[in-house]
Amino acid sequence: MSVGLIMAGGLGKRLWPESSVTHPKHLLNLVGRESFLQAAYRRASHLFGRENTFLVIREELKEAVVSQLPKLPADSIIAEPQGKDTAPCIGFASVWVRRRKGDDSMVVLPADHIIRDEERFAEIISVAAKQAKKGLLITIGIKPTRAETGYGYLEIGNKLGDLDGIPLFEVERFTEKPSHKKAKEFFEQGSFLWNAGIFAWTPTAILEQMELHLPELYQGLIRIEEALGTKDEQRVIREVYPTLPKISIDYGIMEKASSVAAVPGDFFWDDIGDWKALERVLSKDKAGNIIRGLVEERESSNCILINRENKILGAIGLSDVIIINTEKGVLVVRKEEAQKVKELVNELLKDEKLKKYLQ
Repeated sequence: MSVGLIMAGGLGKRLWPESSVTHPKHLLNLVGRESFLQAAYRRASHLFGRENTFLVIREELKEAVVSQLPKLPADSIIAEPQGKDTAPCIGFASVWVRRRKGDDSMVVLPADHIIRDEERFAEIISVAAKQAKKGLLITIGIKPTRAETGYGYLEIGNKLGDLDGIPLFEVERFTEKPSHKKAKEFFEQGSFLWNAGIFAWTPTAILEQMELHLPELYQGLIRIEEALGTKDEQRVIREVYPTLPKISIDYGIMEKASSVAAVPGDFFWDDIGDWKALERVLSKDKAGNIIRGLVEERESSNCILINRENKILGAIGLSDVIIINTEKGVLVVRKEEAQKVKELVNELLKDEKLKKYLQ
């Protein structure tokens, strides 16, 4: 039986001040009745069953996660001692799953994406899981609907076959977030897909690639795997994990591996990577404004105005501006600069006196 693994350890720095270290993006409810995490768990547990759906999280988030998923089985949580980016996260989960559930296919799902047309999503994921049994590293690629600079891309090559009418393609190369000119070229060319960060493989297949391309990480993971289920488990995890290299799965493995294939996903998918991205999924008023909370605006247009405090947020004569008011802070930024919020947060994290506003 295939396993679903939800990665729920990120920070979502570009969504500060709503997102914070102890209440990150995937715990937010920005676009519906559920948080991103609750929606991700519902989809995954429906596909794989609760007994085969696992969450890998930062240890400090355990209480917050359980409060949102009160029916989550205690042994479904894989707790990282600290965040080390996606390659160590996935590697740690892989040895844990291999020891607990064997070496069937494992589908890796980010906790913070918006998925619609869930029936089609389930069909695509099921096919990817079956294809992964062949020893391939499968990635889900989303057909672009615009020249987007905020996503990574993958270029598909020869068709390798299909299953249940869903095709499988070679992946020629990965490209990180491109310039607008490049993104336009990719969009027009038609052979590029957005990199959704959704993967399928067996634990052994991804660990073999880590042994080849990230040997230091692999050696540490094997030490952890050997200790799992023994009295030394927690001691070894806490000793080894901080020494693992911090690197993403894309840079560390996917851009280098030769056995990568893509299944195109034709369901609605969005990664709300910054505040401006809300324009794609939330309704606007007649002036193009997105307004949430106690807000009074006059003569303003194309703004995003969100107030989480029990006091009035007033906005007069503004255009193309984002204002987010929360208990932890107030953000005011032009829409075109929304991606730079992460830079601000990184600077704040360096200041011991200001770090408390990011907790």
